[in-house]
Amino acid sequence: MDSKTREILELVAYIFLGYLIAVGANKGFAMALHTDYPVVAVITRSMVHENPEQTFVAWFNERNYTQAQLKNFPFPNGIRQGDLVVVKGVPFDKIKVGDVIVYKFPGKEPIIHRVVEIKNQTIYTKGDNNMYMDQLGDAIAPPITAKELKGKALIHIPLLGYVKIFILALMR
Repeated sequence: MDSKTREILELVAYIFLGYLIAVGANKGFAMALHTDYPVVAVITRSMVHENPEQTFVAWFNERNYTQAQLKNFPFPNGIRQGDLVVVKGVPFDKIKVGDVIVYKFPGKEPIIHRVVEIKNQTIYTKGDNNMYMDQLGDAIAPPITAKELKGKALIHIPLLGYVKIFILALMR
C-alpha cells in the first residue's frame, strides 16, 4: 500500500473513530443527564443580550419583575450564538419563570429560550433578544407541555457550538 492511500485510510479511520466517540459521549451524557438532548448548540442570536433594556429587561419590567430578580435568573447576561449548552432533564413541575429550557416539537430543531410564563400545565417562552413570546403573533411554537420539554440549561460553554453552525452551513 502506498503512503498516500495509507494517509487517506488513516484519515477515514480517525473521522469514523471521532464520530463513534462523539455519539458514545452523547448517549452517555443523555443517560446521565436524563434527556435526549444533553448538549445543544445555540445557532441563533435570540438569547444574546444586545439590547437588553429594550428586550429582556423591558419585557420583565412590564410584568413587575425587579432588577434583583432578573440578576438571580439563570444566565442573567444571556447566551451567545455559538455557545454550547449542557442540558439536564427535569420534571415539568420543577420549571419556573426565568429558567432557560430546551424544548422540541416533532420535525423541528430544538429551541433554547427562557420561560416567561407558566399556566394551565403549559410553558410560554421567549428569546432574551426577542420582543415577543414564542407563542404569540407569528408564533414559532405552540405552548409547551411536558412532552416537548427536553430539559433545563445548566451551563454554557463559549464557542463550542460553532462546530454545529459550521456543519449546518456546509449542508445548505
